[in-house]
Amino acid sequence: MMPIQPEEMEARLALRAMAHKRFPLAVLWILGFLAIALPIELFYFPDRGNVYLLILGVQLGGSAIALSLSRVWPDRVLSFVTGWAAGIAALVVLYYPLVSADATVAMAALVCLVAATPVMLPLSLRHHLVVCATSWLGLVALYSLGVPSSLAWPYLFLTFFAVSSLSSAGVRSLDEARQEAVQREAALRRVEEELRAALGRAESVVEQRSRLIADVSHEVRTPVNVILGYADMLLDESTGPEGRAELAQRIREYGVSLDALVTRLLDLSRLQSGRCGVANEPVALEPLLDELASGARLLVRGKPIRVEVACAGTSIETDGLRLRQILRNLVTNAVRATDEGVISIGVQRQGDWCRFTVADTGCGIEKDRQEQIFAAFEQVEGGAGGGIGLGLAIVRQLADVLGGRVTVQSVLGSGSAFSVELPLEPEPAGEGAGAAA
Repeated sequence: MMPIQPEEMEARLALRAMAHKRFPLAVLWILGFLAIALPIELFYFPDRGNVYLLILGVQLGGSAIALSLSRVWPDRVLSFVTGWAAGIAALVVLYYPLVSADATVAMAALVCLVAATPVMLPLSLRHHLVVCATSWLGLVALYSLGVPSSLAWPYLFLTFFAVSSLSSAGVRSLDEARQEAVQREAALRRVEEELRAALGRAESVVEQRSRLIADVSHEVRTPVNVILGYADMLLDESTGPEGRAELAQRIREYGVSLDALVTRLLDLSRLQSGRCGVANEPVALEPLLDELASGARLLVRGKPIRVEVACAGTSIETDGLRLRQILRNLVTNAVRATDEGVISIGVQRQGDWCRFTVADTGCGIEKDRQEQIFAAFEQVEGGAGGGIGLGLAIVRQLADVLGGRVTVQSVLGSGSAFSVELPLEPEPAGEGAGAAA
């Protein structure tokens, strides 16, 4: 069985909804017509009143049952509508032999029913043919029962054949037009949703850009203002030689800080634009971790913090520059977040992967913010500060570039552990390699 396409399913649901909406109106129209015709029938044929009321009552009961079933099983509403229309045709046929009426009038009533049903209800060709077949069987039954006709029976059959054929052709065209309209509406709705999504993304990009400009302006202005202030003090003639040396040292420190900020912004820009190349090489793990630990010990001088190293591996094939950048960012964040305790730097092999872990006993991260901190300019509240929230964003994107992933486990107030998993052997170059940054 072929699977139903989304467009076809939407068309079916739309036709069912239309049938639910029009079915009660069609029932009211047919029953209303029969009720209005009752006094006319009684005036010209008073002896048919009881039979007419009986047929009308049966039609009323059948209509009520069909309406109730369509509400209980809404997905089968078209079948109930078809059964109701076929039942109306059968009752029309039954009325005329009961009252010994002219079969020509029966044919005229069936012609009206076959022609009007597709206008009132959204029947497909298959459902309409059921109504036509029921009407045909009714005419054949009248002929078989010998019901008199003012016109020759061949004319009756020919006339009904012409009407049923034309109405079936019209139903087919109308059904195709309805389905095309539903499909166009569904396509327009999908386009509208896509446009709304694109507009939302564009608004998000504009908001992020505005935030980027505001954050960067603030972070750049702070060291620049300090540098200008120290420079003014340096130019002051009253400043002695020792003061000038100290001011020059402070200017240099803030200049280095400003250079680090610009470097991180450039790194983030290269990563987001896909211009970060990868140069894979064998990287010895033990010297790398010792180098990181030495840098961490320099950063924690004067603090009651112990830096530990655990290396359970020899080497990995990856980009050494990018790997150092990842781990230095994690170590720097650990130093900033920790006032006392332990910072551990470790690596271990897990199958075809190498897992690097930088753990601390610092302030920790709230659980609902552990994913947000990997976005640019997001910072951990309660940390020591000293950055603008670019480090972890760069770590995640660099890990993606190297074919790995980064995760975090943290308990607020107890510390955090950042893990970076990289493949021991990278994928063959060619797919994502770009020019060297």
